[in-house]
Amino acid sequence: MSSESQFLSTLREWIETSTHRSMHAFIRHARESDLSLSQVNTLFRLYHHGPNPINDLADHLGITMAAVSQLLNQLIDKDYILRSTSPSDRRVKLIALTDKGSLAVKESIKARHAWVEDLAQLFTSSEKEQILPFLELLNDRTRQLPSKISAKCIHKDTKSPN
Repeated sequence: MSSESQFLSTLREWIETSTHRSMHAFIRHARESDLSLSQVNTLFRLYHHGPNPINDLADHLGITMAAVSQLLNQLIDKDYILRSTSPSDRRVKLIALTDKGSLAVKESIKARHAWVEDLAQLFTSSEKEQILPFLELLNDRTRQLPSKISAKCIHKDTKSPN
């Protein structure tokens, strides 16, 4: 196996292993929180992009307005989100996170990352010192990759308050 092939194979293995562990913890936490993946997706969208009009959430989730309204009502009943009127256009209803909703997202992120702390404990101080520059380089190169986000999503993101 060439060094390039071995590099790609090892990198793919790392991505598969880390994604599996993160997603397993994420899904388990969602189930324990009694939230569907669509509900969690909605909370994350609001967490990262701030208040959204209902129709934007329906577009983001790929569901009908009726379905998103039902989903939002469940989140309102659980006190994760609130519905308000847009100050710039009273016809537009905005959905925003409550403090409880923001906390739910933070707990989900913490659950998703818990395994990383366990992994870090398996390394010696010397190994951590050796690995750190490579992790920083990997993060830097990953940030340099062009994003494959749709134009519609990019447009919305540029208006995002976060």
